[in-house]
Amino acid sequence: MPRGLADRGRAGYGGIVAVTTSGGQDKMHVVVDFDRCESNALCMAAAPEVFEVRDDDFLYILDENPPEELRAKVELAAQRCPKQAITIEG
Repeated sequence: MPRGLADRGRAGYGGIVAVTTSGGQDKMHVVVDFDRCESNALCMAAAPEVFEVRDDDFLYILDENPPEELRAKVELAAQRCPKQAITIEG
């Protein structure tokens, strides 16, 4: 089950979803521009721990603050996105 996701975690819901930190810690944050996302699942293939396209054909972010050991996978997912809808902060 996705953590803390409601409709804002769906592609096409509208706008950019950004995650903010608390306490000033430098953590990785996944940001998806759902207006640009096509839900083609290339990101899911690269980082299934973080991204999931479900039967409703919407992209869901499973972990908006993935652990550092997943950085390479998340960066690959961002690189493979044909619409460049994924960015990484932190």
